[in-house]
Amino acid sequence: MDRDLDRAYREAARRARAAASSFYYAFLPLPRDKRRSLYAVYSFCREADDIADGSTPLPEKNRALSSLRARLENVVSGRPAGGVDLALADTIARFSVDPPDLFTVIDGVEMDLSKSRYATFEELAGYCYRVAAAVGLAVLPILNGGPVGPEVRDKGVDLGIGLQIANIVRDVAEDAARGRIYIPEEDLVRFGVTAAELLSGAFSDRMRDLLSFEAGRARERIERGVALAADLPRRSRVFPLFIARAYRRILDRIEAAGYDVFSADLSLSSGEKVYLLISLYLRGY
Repeated sequence: MDRDLDRAYREAARRARAAASSFYYAFLPLPRDKRRSLYAVYSFCREADDIADGSTPLPEKNRALSSLRARLENVVSGRPAGGVDLALADTIARFSVDPPDLFTVIDGVEMDLSKSRYATFEELAGYCYRVAAAVGLAVLPILNGGPVGPEVRDKGVDLGIGLQIANIVRDVAEDAARGRIYIPEEDLVRFGVTAAELLSGAFSDRMRDLLSFEAGRARERIERGVALAADLPRRSRVFPLFIARAYRRILDRIEAAGYDVFSADLSLSSGEKVYLLISLYLRGY
């Protein structure tokens, strides 16, 4: 591996480590070549997400995402600009990552620039597919060591949508502060919760029932999706198993808090993530 490419992979790893997300911990048990490529994909997806969630004016966000899309086009055509784009280009070639999955991630974060409400669950699922499932679909060839079949991709879609719904439940208050409501309007009506109540954090029994319902949706999708672990090489199985276990733990914490996501700290600490990872090791994964 040449010096510039090695430097690119190290920078992608640094970015992933700095984010300290659950995904970073899930990367650690993997073989070095897969782990480095996962850092490259994660770095790209994180950059897209950070642009959409940043504090810069909307026109600047649009320009930044257009620039990111152009960079990805250059990566796919074999003309990476340098930096972490070199690592992403090498990853796509090495593991046959499907470029449309990465373009779909940009499509998803762009939705956050113009859309802050979802009428139906079907509409929300389309958003979740773009911002979460597409990330997983880009990751699967790396975990597998090459392309996966349609049945495995379908499980990956379920897992990604389930994880994103869990994020939505956990982050209701944070999203409300940005003026965003991801919970479908049809569900608000069903449980008698108004958008104003969500935006103001007015917790009630109706709100508890609503969030319990959405958490149940997340659990169902995660359980269906995590079955893909059996389709992967043994050393790669810990990745989906760890992610699923971490998000189940978050959902358990939300349930234990009575679904009051407005006043409880529901994130997992670094120590908890390490514990979950070690426990999977001890179970032989």
